[in-house]
Amino acid sequence: MTDSANHWEQVYQQKKPTQLSWYQPRPTLSYDWILAYVDRANAIIDVGCGMSVLADNLLDEGYADISLLEISSTAMEATKQRLAKHKNKVNFYNTNILDFNPNKTFKLWHDRAVFHFLTQTKAQKTYLFKLNQFLDKGGFFLLATFAKNGPKKCSGLEVVQYDEAKIGKMLGKHFKLIKTSYEIHPHPGGGTQSFGYFLLQKN
Repeated sequence: MTDSANHWEQVYQQKKPTQLSWYQPRPTLSYDWILAYVDRANAIIDVGCGMSVLADNLLDEGYADISLLEISSTAMEATKQRLAKHKNKVNFYNTNILDFNPNKTFKLWHDRAVFHFLTQTKAQKTYLFKLNQFLDKGGFFLLATFAKNGPKKCSGLEVVQYDEAKIGKMLGKHFKLIKTSYEIHPHPGGGTQSFGYFLLQKN
Protein backbone atom coordinates (compact mmCIF):
# COMPACT_ATOMS: atom_id res chain seq x y z
CA MET A 1 0.00 0.00 0.00
CA THR A 2 1.35 3.45 -0.92
CA ASP A 3 1.89 6.14 1.70
CA SER A 4 -1.05 8.09 0.29
CA ALA A 5 -3.39 5.10 0.38
CA ASN A 6 -2.26 4.23 3.90
CA HIS A 7 -2.88 7.80 5.07
CA TRP A 8 -6.47 7.83 3.82
CA GLU A 9 -7.13 4.33 5.13
CA GLN A 10 -6.30 5.58 8.61
CA VAL A 11 -8.51 8.65 8.18
CA TYR A 12 -11.55 6.59 7.18
CA GLN A 13 -10.92 3.89 9.77
CA GLN A 14 -10.57 6.33 12.64
CA LYS A 15 -13.53 8.64 11.96
CA LYS A 16 -17.20 8.32 11.17
CA PRO A 17 -18.33 10.04 7.94
CA THR A 18 -20.06 12.80 9.92
CA GLN A 19 -16.79 13.56 11.76
CA LEU A 20 -14.80 14.24 8.59
CA SER A 21 -14.09 17.91 7.95
CA TRP A 22 -15.52 17.79 4.41
CA TYR A 23 -18.77 16.05 5.39
CA GLN A 24 -21.94 17.35 3.76
CA PRO A 25 -25.40 15.92 4.53
CA ARG A 26 -26.35 17.03 1.02
CA PRO A 27 -23.78 18.24 -1.58
CA THR A 28 -25.91 21.16 -2.70
CA LEU A 29 -23.65 23.11 -5.09
CA SER A 30 -22.26 20.05 -6.85
CA TYR A 31 -25.70 18.47 -7.11
CA ASP A 32 -27.40 21.60 -8.41
CA TRP A 33 -24.73 22.28 -11.04
CA ILE A 34 -24.79 18.68 -12.29
CA LEU A 35 -28.58 18.82 -12.66
CA ALA A 36 -28.27 22.07 -14.60
CA TYR A 37 -25.57 20.95 -17.05
CA VAL A 38 -25.57 17.14 -17.39
CA ASP A 39 -28.21 14.85 -18.89
CA ARG A 40 -29.40 11.79 -16.95
CA ALA A 41 -27.87 9.38 -19.49
CA ASN A 42 -24.41 11.03 -19.50
CA ALA A 43 -21.40 9.36 -17.86
CA ILE A 44 -20.29 11.03 -14.63
CA ILE A 45 -17.26 10.36 -12.45
CA ASP A 46 -16.81 11.49 -8.85
CA VAL A 47 -13.07 11.58 -8.11
CA GLY A 48 -12.27 11.03 -4.44
CA CYS A 49 -15.86 10.09 -3.64
CA GLY A 50 -15.04 8.97 -0.10
CA MET A 51 -18.35 8.25 1.59
CA SER A 52 -20.15 11.17 -0.03
CA VAL A 53 -23.86 10.83 -0.76
CA LEU A 54 -23.60 12.75 -4.05
CA ALA A 55 -23.98 9.48 -5.98
CA ASP A 56 -27.06 8.55 -3.93
CA ASN A 57 -28.65 11.90 -4.75
CA LEU A 58 -27.88 11.57 -8.47
CA LEU A 59 -29.17 8.00 -8.64
CA ASP A 60 -32.41 9.12 -6.97
CA GLU A 61 -32.67 11.83 -9.64
CA GLY A 62 -32.40 9.27 -12.45
CA TYR A 63 -28.71 9.36 -13.42
CA ALA A 64 -27.72 5.89 -14.60
CA ASP A 65 -24.00 5.96 -15.51
CA ILE A 66 -21.97 6.94 -12.45
CA SER A 67 -18.36 6.06 -11.71
CA LEU A 68 -16.81 6.47 -8.26
CA LEU A 69 -13.07 6.67 -7.66
CA GLU A 70 -11.57 6.44 -4.17
CA ILE A 71 -8.09 5.59 -2.90
CA SER A 72 -9.31 4.26 0.47
CA SER A 73 -10.63 0.69 0.33
CA THR A 74 -12.46 1.29 3.62
CA ALA A 75 -14.43 4.19 2.15
CA MET A 76 -14.95 2.37 -1.13
CA GLU A 77 -16.35 -0.78 0.50
CA ALA A 78 -18.72 1.24 2.67
CA THR A 79 -19.98 3.08 -0.41
CA LYS A 80 -20.35 -0.16 -2.38
CA GLN A 81 -22.50 -1.65 0.37
CA ARG A 82 -24.63 1.47 0.59
CA LEU A 83 -25.24 1.50 -3.18
CA ALA A 84 -25.58 -2.28 -3.62
CA LYS A 85 -29.07 -2.02 -5.10
CA HIS A 86 -27.72 0.30 -7.81
CA LYS A 87 -24.72 -1.82 -8.79
CA ASN A 88 -25.77 -1.97 -12.46
CA LYS A 89 -25.61 1.83 -12.63
CA VAL A 90 -22.33 2.41 -10.76
CA ASN A 91 -18.70 1.61 -11.58
CA PHE A 92 -16.23 1.50 -8.68
CA TYR A 93 -12.52 2.30 -9.00
CA ASN A 94 -10.45 1.73 -5.85
CA THR A 95 -7.27 3.47 -6.98
CA ASN A 96 -5.18 6.64 -6.89
CA ILE A 97 -6.36 9.17 -9.45
CA LEU A 98 -2.75 9.42 -10.68
CA ASP A 99 -2.90 5.73 -11.69
CA PHE A 100 -6.40 5.89 -13.16
CA ASN A 101 -6.84 4.22 -16.58
CA PRO A 102 -10.52 3.46 -17.27
CA ASN A 103 -11.89 1.97 -20.48
CA LYS A 104 -14.41 4.81 -20.91
CA THR A 105 -14.69 8.59 -21.00
CA PHE A 106 -16.97 10.94 -19.10
CA LYS A 107 -19.25 13.89 -19.75
CA LEU A 108 -18.65 15.28 -16.25
CA TRP A 109 -15.63 14.96 -13.96
CA HIS A 110 -16.46 15.96 -10.38
CA ASP A 111 -13.73 16.58 -7.82
CA ARG A 112 -14.50 18.02 -4.42
CA ALA A 113 -11.21 18.30 -2.55
CA VAL A 114 -8.78 15.90 -4.25
CA PHE A 115 -6.91 18.24 -6.57
CA HIS A 116 -5.91 20.64 -3.80
CA PHE A 117 -3.97 17.83 -2.07
CA LEU A 118 -1.63 17.61 -5.07
CA THR A 119 1.12 19.98 -4.01
CA GLN A 120 3.82 18.82 -6.45
CA THR A 121 3.91 20.07 -10.04
CA LYS A 122 4.45 16.56 -11.43
CA ALA A 123 1.35 15.22 -9.68
CA GLN A 124 -0.73 18.20 -10.82
CA LYS A 125 0.36 17.68 -14.44
CA THR A 126 -0.42 13.95 -14.25
CA TYR A 127 -3.90 14.71 -12.89
CA LEU A 128 -4.59 17.25 -15.64
CA PHE A 129 -3.33 14.81 -18.28
CA LYS A 130 -5.80 12.19 -17.00
CA LEU A 131 -8.56 14.79 -16.98
CA ASN A 132 -7.89 15.73 -20.61
CA GLN A 133 -7.57 12.08 -21.63
CA PHE A 134 -10.82 10.83 -20.12
CA LEU A 135 -13.15 13.86 -20.28
CA ASP A 136 -15.20 14.17 -23.46
CA LYS A 137 -14.81 17.19 -25.69
CA GLY A 138 -17.44 19.64 -24.53
CA GLY A 139 -17.55 17.85 -21.20
CA PHE A 140 -17.56 19.57 -17.82
CA PHE A 141 -14.99 19.71 -15.01
CA LEU A 142 -16.64 20.55 -11.69
CA LEU A 143 -13.86 21.29 -9.21
CA ALA A 144 -14.08 22.31 -5.57
CA THR A 145 -10.94 23.31 -3.65
CA PHE A 146 -9.98 25.29 -0.61
CA ALA A 147 -10.25 28.98 -1.43
CA LYS A 148 -7.46 31.51 -0.96
CA ASN A 149 -8.71 32.26 2.55
CA GLY A 150 -9.29 28.58 3.33
CA PRO A 151 -7.13 26.15 5.34
CA LYS A 152 -3.51 25.52 4.42
CA LYS A 153 -3.65 21.96 5.76
CA CYS A 154 -6.31 19.26 5.91
CA SER A 155 -6.19 15.85 7.60
CA GLY A 156 -2.54 16.50 8.43
CA LEU A 157 -1.56 17.18 4.81
CA GLU A 158 -0.50 20.38 3.04
CA VAL A 159 -2.94 21.70 0.45
CA VAL A 160 -2.88 24.24 -2.37
CA GLN A 161 -5.43 27.05 -2.24
CA TYR A 162 -7.09 28.25 -5.44
CA ASP A 163 -9.12 31.13 -6.81
CA GLU A 164 -10.62 31.86 -10.21
CA ALA A 165 -7.42 33.41 -11.60
CA LYS A 166 -5.20 30.52 -10.53
CA ILE A 167 -7.61 27.92 -11.92
CA GLY A 168 -7.86 29.83 -15.19
CA LYS A 169 -4.08 29.99 -15.52
CA MET A 170 -3.71 26.23 -14.96
CA LEU A 171 -6.60 25.13 -17.17
CA GLY A 172 -7.20 28.00 -19.56
CA LYS A 173 -5.49 26.33 -22.52
CA HIS A 174 -7.98 23.46 -22.74
CA PHE A 175 -10.97 24.72 -20.74
CA LYS A 176 -13.40 27.62 -20.57
CA LEU A 177 -14.51 28.77 -17.12
CA ILE A 178 -18.33 28.73 -17.02
CA LYS A 179 -19.08 29.77 -13.45
CA THR A 180 -17.54 30.21 -10.02
CA SER A 181 -19.02 30.21 -6.54
CA TYR A 182 -17.67 30.26 -3.00
CA GLU A 183 -19.02 28.39 -0.01
CA ILE A 184 -18.44 28.68 3.72
CA HIS A 185 -18.46 25.07 4.86
CA PRO A 186 -19.10 24.33 8.55
CA HIS A 187 -16.47 22.08 10.09
CA PRO A 188 -18.04 19.27 12.17
CA GLY A 189 -15.54 20.04 14.92
CA GLY A 190 -16.45 23.72 14.97
CA GLY A 191 -15.47 26.72 12.87
CA THR A 192 -15.75 27.06 9.10
CA GLN A 193 -13.75 26.42 5.94
CA SER A 194 -13.85 28.45 2.74
CA PHE A 195 -14.24 26.49 -0.52
CA GLY A 196 -14.19 27.66 -4.12
CA TYR A 197 -16.30 25.90 -6.76
CA PHE A 198 -15.34 26.11 -10.42
CA LEU A 199 -17.27 24.77 -13.41
CA LEU A 200 -15.22 24.52 -16.59
CA GLN A 201 -16.03 23.16 -20.05
CA LYS A 202 -13.47 21.37 -22.20
CA ASN A 203 -12.78 23.06 -25.54
